[in-house]
Amino acid sequence: MALVPPLAHLVREATSGDDFDLELAALGSDDPDEIAALLSGFLSARLAPVGAAIFYRRGTGIVAGVLLSDGREVVIKVHRWRASVGQLSAVQRVQEHLALGGFPAPRPLLAPESLRAGVATVEEMRRGEPGDGHHPTIRRAIAEGLCSFVVAARPLRGLTQLGQPALFQPDDTQWPEPHDLRFDFASSSLGAEWIDELARDARGRIQGFDLQPVVGHLDWCAGNLGFDGDRWAAVYDWDSLALSPEPVIVGAAAAQFCADWRRGAALPSPVEMRVFVREYEESRDRPFDPLERGLLDAANLLQCAYGARCQHSDVVLRAVPGVTTEGGWIRLLYERMASPLFE
Repeated sequence: MALVPPLAHLVREATSGDDFDLELAALGSDDPDEIAALLSGFLSARLAPVGAAIFYRRGTGIVAGVLLSDGREVVIKVHRWRASVGQLSAVQRVQEHLALGGFPAPRPLLAPESLRAGVATVEEMRRGEPGDGHHPTIRRAIAEGLCSFVVAARPLRGLTQLGQPALFQPDDTQWPEPHDLRFDFASSSLGAEWIDELARDARGRIQGFDLQPVVGHLDWCAGNLGFDGDRWAAVYDWDSLALSPEPVIVGAAAAQFCADWRRGAALPSPVEMRVFVREYEESRDRPFDPLERGLLDAANLLQCAYGARCQHSDVVLRAVPGVTTEGGWIRLLYERMASPLFE
């Protein structure tokens, strides 16, 4: 168990010493040594002893990268938010299918398995460098990559266990459960009425469409991609897969394609979003028709509103020091109100 101290050190660094809400919810522990021992013990019992810790990150779930004693670099993720063995098994089917076709998808190494209050998945580690989504070449690569993903995964659109993204369900008149434990919409409702109203309007527009869903990645952004030069070489955050109409997938991606929260990369401007959609259409070899564009625009606006609602929660609850109503999702939502994606 030589790994436990260094991995525990990474756990302490990631939690700033006292923010263990995610670990308590998923693993029932706020002890870095216990958390490290639990993750390394899980891997050692099923694959090989753990030799070194590479990283520890937290978001919607707990993610750790380690080097096994047999030389393999692997990633273990403990999923909390809306995770189920069935949904994650369907995700792994998509990963296997895409990897066999040459897509840079990490191969799953173990079937999903319950771990304390979460569900653990383990996959091979694929490395890639960060990319600046504001750079035209990287932006085009992100748009073309999303199109390649949708095309490659199209044969698996019958995998109903993937589920549908709650944010874009037309009959949902309230916000879904936020993806991060720190967001509390109920306690931060004052002053957010204008955001809620925009979201209701966008959701009402989505309700009028009935298009066939495809398999999509609903968090397709620079922070979830690894690059080799100006080409994307790795895709992360696979639990963001869901079934949704293609315009919804593209509209959501257009709102955040250049985001990389770990590096503090800025969100796009409306002009950049329009270019991203155009580059996706060029990769698709045909533009979206007027009906599809209407759905894409509504989904994009709803994605911006959700991000703004999360930012508003941070400001009201002071969950993150220094966060204000300037910039970020709130800035983008204001700009979207004045500038629709399609004229």
